[in-house]
Amino acid sequence: MNGIEKITAKIADDAQQEIRNILDKAKSEAAEVKAKYAAQAEAEKAKILVTGEEQAKEIVRRAKSVAELEARQQILATKQKMISQAFDKALERMLALPKDDYVALLSRLTAQAASTGREEVVLSLQDRKDHGQKIVDGANKILKDQSRQAELKLSEETRPLIGGVQLKAGDVEVNSTLDSIVHFSKDSLALDVAAALFG
Repeated sequence: MNGIEKITAKIADDAQQEIRNILDKAKSEAAEVKAKYAAQAEAEKAKILVTGEEQAKEIVRRAKSVAELEARQQILATKQKMISQAFDKALERMLALPKDDYVALLSRLTAQAASTGREEVVLSLQDRKDHGQKIVDGANKILKDQSRQAELKLSEETRPLIGGVQLKAGDVEVNSTLDSIVHFSKDSLALDVAAALFG
């Protein structure tokens, strides 16, 4: 997970200007919504002043509450979208790592996912072709350095994976694809990403 956290931190720096622009736009739209409801409230107030000042105050209060709620919801939706984009960028950056870094990352993921050290390593067609044996050799070296069984084998099978690996031992499979790791990290890292982006 250290790789994901480092990439997430880089994304926070790179995305700050884009976030400011989107948040400014969301705040501007929220202000327009507030102004619209305030104008409507004032018009209603003028119409019903004849029937009672208390009724007018209640309508104004409700209109302002609705506008504030809608503005908060719009800003929250924008923030959630930016957090999701940060995780998408993390995945893009991992997939675009230099060759040696990418091989090292997949080797670490493979070693972490190995339980027996004898699993087959299943990769995407392109990763198998470009880096397959290097990933397996790197993972076996990590396992050996940890005094664990180090007999992982490169599978002849390939799958349409978005980066990362799947380990297979008979009917048991472990998914260590990059997209699944990013997806499952969202819950645990979303608050940290939000703090980095908006804090």
